[in-house]
Amino acid sequence: MKRILSLALLTSLPLTALAKDEMSKIAGTYKGETRAKGETRDQSDEGTYVNRHRTIMVVLGKDGTATLAQSPDATDEITSFAHWTVQGDTIKLIFDPVDKQITPAPMTFRYEHKTLTPLVYNHDLWRTLPPPPMKRQ
Repeated sequence: MKRILSLALLTSLPLTALAKDEMSKIAGTYKGETRAKGETRDQSDEGTYVNRHRTIMVVLGKDGTATLAQSPDATDEITSFAHWTVQGDTIKLIFDPVDKQITPAPMTFRYEHKTLTPLVYNHDLWRTLPPPPMKRQ
């Protein structure tokens, strides 16, 4: 029995190291935004289309922590704190509980070519458009 446990421990250590290495490659800041058709960044900055401008940003720490800032209505920004895991090309955010507030359901993204594309997100929050893909900054 001890031999089986030792073997199981030895085989799981490389997987843990591999996961940590994968996390450090993916860790960083990702940002996505939507604008009205034909709108330029200058027009967004001066407020011409401010009512249609939506943003989402996620910071993935090498230690497995994450910060998510989202502005689905272009007026309010919601900041949440989470922990993240990676499995294949899928990244999952599991939100930290805050006092007596309801903890949001996990959010998942597909990681591909230094871009995070939201797969599972809060549809009540992002009513009219889904969150945009986020490019690594």
